[in-house]
Amino acid sequence: MKHALSILALMIGCQAAYAANGAFSDSALARNQALSPFDRSYEAGRAQNINQPVDYQQTKPALGLQLDLSVDDPVISVQETETERQYRQTLADLEANQKSLMSARKETERQLEQAKVTAESAAAKRRSDLLAQQTEIQRALDLNRQAQLQAERVKVEQVADIASIKAHSDQLLMLAENNAEVIESAAHKRVILERIDPTVVMNEPVTAEYQGATIKQIVGGIMPNGWRVQTDFNRKPELELRQFQFVSTDARDLALRHLTSSIRDTKVRYQYFWDLKDPQGNPSPMILITDRQ
Repeated sequence: MKHALSILALMIGCQAAYAANGAFSDSALARNQALSPFDRSYEAGRAQNINQPVDYQQTKPALGLQLDLSVDDPVISVQETETERQYRQTLADLEANQKSLMSARKETERQLEQAKVTAESAAAKRRSDLLAQQTEIQRALDLNRQAQLQAERVKVEQVADIASIKAHSDQLLMLAENNAEVIESAAHKRVILERIDPTVVMNEPVTAEYQGATIKQIVGGIMPNGWRVQTDFNRKPELELRQFQFVSTDARDLALRHLTSSIRDTKVRYQYFWDLKDPQGNPSPMILITDRQ
């Protein structure tokens, strides 16, 4: 930039000096000294032979700007114009702006490179995290699928076990019902048999305690369930309503003897009827208490 300004100043100085000496004025051009040897010969009317040497005349040096080329760094004092100053300032601003733009471009490229590296690193980390999450989700899905299969298998097994237990329970219930029916039937038959078995009826111990009851009530309490008590007092009808006190823990037949023998004013006896049946054909035994002979 410094050399360019120096050359520009030199050119401007040469032009100013040459103009000051009248090099471009009309009077200077009209003089012969301003014409070349060829022009002077032409103006004089003399034809020129191109084959002969030209008659040159040495031009006297004019007063003007002279440069000493022996000096390496000539010192030139040139007054700077406003246009030159603005031009120089514009060049300086352009150079400064270019440097700023280059610096901003380098900084932008650096930031873009750094942002690219950061984005690639973030993308790689995101891909790694997504792969890890995908692996975890796949593992969770596999565990869930296994749990569902296990639950379904357990459900099927439980349903089968429940069905088996229900069938077994129904079978046990059926067997229990059958056994209950058998037991009930056997117990019923046993009760019936016991009611009509003379050995059981007559020898079974009884617990009787009456403070005021009729003979029919006392005998009804002594006899087993299912036995009917019938009274027939012909000689002493008042025995139907007479109250007696009776306590006994003896065998049934012995207790009946003690009861009938305790009546002093008449002789009372009893009689078993083992083979009587009700209208349905079931055994319905009866004991008869009477004062007939």
